[in-house]
Amino acid sequence: MNYQIIIYIIFIFLLYKLLFTNNNFEHFFNFKNIPKKYNDIYENTLFSQAPVNENTEIPKIIHHICPNDFKKWHPFWFTCYESWLKYYPKPEYTHMHWDDKELDDFISEHYPWFLEVYRGYDVNIKRYDISRVFLLYHFGGIYADMDYKVYKNFYNELPQNIVSIPESPYKWNEHIQNSLMISPPKKKWWLILIDEAYNRRDWNVFSATGPQLLTPMYNKHPELVNVLPFELYNPNIYEPENIDESKIYCKHLISTSWSHEDIR
Repeated sequence: MNYQIIIYIIFIFLLYKLLFTNNNFEHFFNFKNIPKKYNDIYENTLFSQAPVNENTEIPKIIHHICPNDFKKWHPFWFTCYESWLKYYPKPEYTHMHWDDKELDDFISEHYPWFLEVYRGYDVNIKRYDISRVFLLYHFGGIYADMDYKVYKNFYNELPQNIVSIPESPYKWNEHIQNSLMISPPKKKWWLILIDEAYNRRDWNVFSATGPQLLTPMYNKHPELVNVLPFELYNPNIYEPENIDESKIYCKHLISTSWSHEDIR
């Protein structure tokens, strides 16, 4: 047989495998696979019937993920954190801080069915990314990266019965970002992200748990997310001439404290 014909047959076979098989994702995660003993968390084991709240208000909780050791903080973080304390003062707002151990304990206690994936991530940033999803599903509130600076309180500007996420000004990379996210508790949007994150657990950081996970899921379920305009909530910091701090609510300073070596 002609070698060119053999090569052509092999090519067709590989193309078929690529397009019409599960492409190595044979065991898709689904809430119906949660062991029976975890039914106290999910009253129904089917993903489509997982408990959600349609009309719950956003609790006045601010979530931050950061080391307890201030010596490990990026210089930006101090200014940003002070801005949250100023415009979201205690005791009206509860400020919750989560370090590595506390996040691991939280997943272990409340969502042990995800623990193997959580601990199996190849880089920490994936754990931080997915933790904020679980925190907002569980508690609700406002999650903000430590390098997000706030200029005024925008709580009363938010719709109370839906997830809100800022639009990205960097359209070449994503439509929405995960550096600031707001939600009532028990919203189905977070369950959809968790389900897809399971399938992508071995992908690169941005696509496994970051903005490039959120954007395609938003494209499938736009009705579940209120997109906040980037001009007010996430202006392009590389165009400072276009930013009027007297008019915006907040901005992401992008300290990028995690190593570029983490991106694989």
